[in-house]
Amino acid sequence: MIPVLHFAWLAYGLLTALRIGLALRFLARDRKANVPGVAGAELDESQVTVMQAILSGDPTLGRNLEENLRHHPEARFLWLVDEDDMIAREMAGELAARLQAAHAARPGRIDILLAPPPPQGRNPKVFKLALGLPRVAGELIAVLDDDTVLPAGALARARLALNRGDLATGLPYYRPEGSFASRLVAAFVNANALVTYLPILFFRPPVTINGMFYLTRKETLERLGGFAAIEERLCDDYELARLYLRAGLRIVQTAVVHPISTTVRGAVDYAVILRRWMVFANHLFRDAIDPLMIVLVVLPALMPLFLAVLAGFAGGAALAATVAGLLAKATAMAAFRRRAIGSRETVSGILLEVLADLLQPLHAASALIRPGSIRWRSRSIVVEDGKVRYP
Repeated sequence: MIPVLHFAWLAYGLLTALRIGLALRFLARDRKANVPGVAGAELDESQVTVMQAILSGDPTLGRNLEENLRHHPEARFLWLVDEDDMIAREMAGELAARLQAAHAARPGRIDILLAPPPPQGRNPKVFKLALGLPRVAGELIAVLDDDTVLPAGALARARLALNRGDLATGLPYYRPEGSFASRLVAAFVNANALVTYLPILFFRPPVTINGMFYLTRKETLERLGGFAAIEERLCDDYELARLYLRAGLRIVQTAVVHPISTTVRGAVDYAVILRRWMVFANHLFRDAIDPLMIVLVVLPALMPLFLAVLAGFAGGAALAATVAGLLAKATAMAAFRRRAIGSRETVSGILLEVLADLLQPLHAASALIRPGSIRWRSRSIVVEDGKVRYP
């Protein structure tokens, strides 16, 4: 058992070092491509409409919306609100009125569209985006989740990336704040995002996008059929990527890191979120899995729990060494993120990352049980061959 454990640890250590090294190389290359002062000259923000499908319920929602408006003072914002979501309607209306009054020189900067309930078989987020597309002004569309904040200059950097492609997407970073469950979700995403999206790009173009933020040209999207072309599909980010790739268009992964704030109230909500993400991932793996993805994405996700189980059979000393090794891996990842994106890491965050690493295979396994049924915020959704149906 011990030789197997030693070999498994060697493989995991090499994979971790490889992923970190490739991610750092990508980030260094991206910095060289974005020379200071160039990106800002590439973009008139008034030509960008930021589309946001908004749902109430998260205490950080108002703060997130206001930060985006402050960081991008010339961009237009289109808020897509459910007509029966009275809390979101009231908050969006009050925030829009206050900000419009404060920036009277930019009338019409915020537009609010009230959307009816999605019809049977329509993805709730994409349904609202499809309704809002005719209201878009300007040549560029940015799609932004309502829990996501774009740092100042992010739109300019993404626009610069469009010189090399047709759709540019960013990288998520969860703010480690709030409840224990919220910080555990943050630990899971932050442990995986950079080393999942970036290393594989040295070997092939992206096969999907980060749907929390992306930028594209309105004309390009309309030529492909708009959001209506993927309105019936569950995984909107993956389906949009497929739409572009099938048309021979190029997706550009940028190093624009955007903070995310989501309040997760407890263990049940945490499990629901992680299970939904794993169901989404399974749809991608079903179509795009290959040896490269197995080595760089799947194996690193499964190995922490595998190592812990092996160590448990090997005895107390092996288990203690494995716990120390997992702590060392999480510490190395924290140092990597601090160097790469300037994140502030804490001891509690490192401990939570170890826990998130150990739980990840269990969440993946849960997605194999009744994979045709998920919960998406307040909605129960049945998934049939990648399509949405409401029970």
